[in-house]
Amino acid sequence: MTVAAATPSTEAPRPLTAIASSIGIIVAVLTLPVVLLLGGPLNGWVLGVALWAANWSLQLLTGKLVMNTSATAAVGLSGLSFISRAWLVAIVLFVIALNYDEQIGLTAGAVFLVAFTCDLVGRTILFALRQRATQDTPR
Repeated sequence: MTVAAATPSTEAPRPLTAIASSIGIIVAVLTLPVVLLLGGPLNGWVLGVALWAANWSLQLLTGKLVMNTSATAAVGLSGLSFISRAWLVAIVLFVIALNYDEQIGLTAGAVFLVAFTCDLVGRTILFALRQRATQDTPR
């Protein structure tokens, strides 16, 4: 028996990990037919996906930046980033809805919220799987 065979895997099942990692992207793309079937503006969908992608990218960047900091600094910077990104998205959506087109702003807001929520659920699942794997690993 080899050591690798005797050691339990510390990784989650690959399909579940892949789906949880990319659920935000999957849902963002799947909202397009829903928006079009409901008669929503394509520009609203594009704006919602663009805002979600920018938010997601900034979240990933924040995660990399706080990687080698103390726990207190990491929580503080992550929280500040989270709140700043939320305000930035809200401001953009309000400006679009009030100054340009209400339907575009509302559609973008709905698309953003659905993609953001699904991405957050996916990241929560990944965290839980990693926690479980580290608890199951013999020391």
